[in-house]
Amino acid sequence: MKLTLSSGAASEVFYNGKFYPTGKEIDMPLSEALRFNKTFRQQIREKTVPYDPFLFGEQKEIAMMADIDTQSGWGNVGLNLIKYSVDDVKAAQFGQLVGVVDKEVLEASRRGIEASMGLVIHEQPKEEWLTLPFERKIAIVPFETTRIPQSWVPRINSCKALIVPCKQNVEMMRDSGITIPIEIVHWGIDPEKFYEIERPRRDTFTFGTMGSLSLRKGTDILVKAFFEEFKYEKDVRLLCKTSSNNFLWAVRDPRMQVDMTPVSHEELMNLFFKQIDCFVFPTRGEGFGLTPLEAAATGVPIIATGWSGIKEYMTPEIGWEIDHTMEPATSFSEKVYKEPCGSWALPDKENLKKLMRYAYEHKNETKEKGKKAAEYVRREWTWKKKIPMYIDALKKHL
Repeated sequence: MKLTLSSGAASEVFYNGKFYPTGKEIDMPLSEALRFNKTFRQQIREKTVPYDPFLFGEQKEIAMMADIDTQSGWGNVGLNLIKYSVDDVKAAQFGQLVGVVDKEVLEASRRGIEASMGLVIHEQPKEEWLTLPFERKIAIVPFETTRIPQSWVPRINSCKALIVPCKQNVEMMRDSGITIPIEIVHWGIDPEKFYEIERPRRDTFTFGTMGSLSLRKGTDILVKAFFEEFKYEKDVRLLCKTSSNNFLWAVRDPRMQVDMTPVSHEELMNLFFKQIDCFVFPTRGEGFGLTPLEAAATGVPIIATGWSGIKEYMTPEIGWEIDHTMEPATSFSEKVYKEPCGSWALPDKENLKKLMRYAYEHKNETKEKGKKAAEYVRREWTWKKKIPMYIDALKKHL
């Protein structure tokens, strides 16, 4: 494959043990060029290579374009799609790896890639999708509102099929103009990482929330609801664990604790999940919503908005749904994607207050619901349980 590298004032770039000149056309093998491109973001323009069905049908080989890490929900999905499909699919992954030690993923990152393979793309749609040399592409694109950005539509429609994690996403994609076949593939949890925790007896009831804790996650609504409902109680607190270094809703009250420090997974289990009695997630929209499912797996009930991806797994057995109306997703449309993104949920703050009050006043029922939540997730929502949906989608379209 031929690439011309541009890297500002640098005359060379160093990649994978080699120096490459900038400003000159160079040749490199396809596998190396694709992986190089995910680091240096050079646009690839190659002729499309015809798809060879033998590579998947007989060899079980696919290419996978995905950035993978162990800290984000998005990165973990890519990791687990490779890890749990390894008995049925040999993935050749290209994209960045951060904090990955799983043998299956590391092996996938070293496999050779041919343009005649089927390509699974797990990322937000980019213009480069239209210039990749793969004829057969399957996209994995979750989204959180009622419309995707219009610039995404031709990029997704250039693929053979689209995978989404929930029914709401199917409807949203069709309404947005997606015409290719759409398959639902649920996400899951790794029971070796998210397992039921025995929580010690304590006098203080703790609500917890975790994630990027942006406006989309409804953290603003949660903080208001907590302090309006629990004005005087001293035996209740709100614990917020966030991966963001910018938290907009902190309150000077010892009953609210915000942890913004990076932690290992073991520390996360002990310092966050073990400390909470109920997980609260008044999100405005989720493609799937892994974090509440992970919390439920550890043995706490969840209070979450009854819309979008969370509806796939939410039942009265494991928690309570927050009522909602719909409102324009203004921050997504104007600040994030600069294109209209339709609407998302507006969780009902008063209903959230009632649900939090109920969990607080019915501690035994809350604890029992948490035990049922852990059993339910372990029974129905592991990656091992859900990965056949992914394999079936690949078999259908490759």
